[in-house]
Amino acid sequence: MKHYKPNRKKRTFRKRKIDFSFLKKKVFLLFFLGIILIIGITYVFFFSGIFRIEEIQVLSSNEYLKMNIENIMNQELNKNIFLLKSKEINIKILNQFPEILELDLKKKMPDVFVIQVKEKQEVAVLCSENYDKCFSINEKGSIFRQIDQEMSNDQLIISLMTQDKELAVGGEFSLKDEIENFLEIEKILKNILKIEIENFIIASEKRLNIKTKEGWEIYFSLEKDIKLQATKLRVLLEKEITIENRKDLEYIDLRFERIFYK
Repeated sequence: MKHYKPNRKKRTFRKRKIDFSFLKKKVFLLFFLGIILIIGITYVFFFSGIFRIEEIQVLSSNEYLKMNIENIMNQELNKNIFLLKSKEINIKILNQFPEILELDLKKKMPDVFVIQVKEKQEVAVLCSENYDKCFSINEKGSIFRQIDQEMSNDQLIISLMTQDKELAVGGEFSLKDEIENFLEIEKILKNILKIEIENFIIASEKRLNIKTKEGWEIYFSLEKDIKLQATKLRVLLEKEITIENRKDLEYIDLRFERIFYK
């Protein structure tokens, strides 16, 4: 008996190719839209007139500084606010005006640039020996403005009998580290002991003379603790030398361990 096997056809499988063309078109479309978007943003921010500087505000109580900074900044008008180099402007203005302590620069969108000016504060007036030149100095000893002695506004006047180099704006007071002590002495004499000061005289690198409006002088050593000398002076004037006795006083010398006065 013969057995017949059924005639089965072999199935063949074809690999289907996936059509990615629509993805390529989508990626291309997104890329194209991205380019358009970037170009549009670039145009709006850098080439349109929206962000062109229309106003520059200089905030300062000093009309001289305000006017001159405005003149400098006028050349920045109509420039793009994003392309304005704040760091370079800051350096440029500070170099031209030593009386400025610092600047606060702000971009106020879309078209306003604001400059807040903070000035150095005058704590004393520094003069040459013959008073032909006087300058404002701040608490750090920075010389930032030349003035007439009459414009001192009752500030402490320090005159230099000797100096290594000519005084000039932008320079520094050679005894800048002593300014705090000088101001403390002035405070003790004026506010506590009620003694009016005519001026401080730097007689040498080692000696400070204080001339009072009563006509007598006080001698300090710049090589010793000035605050300690000021304390000794206060005790002496409060306990030994009365206001009446000051009329005949010529000097008080604090430079030595023992205090001398005449």
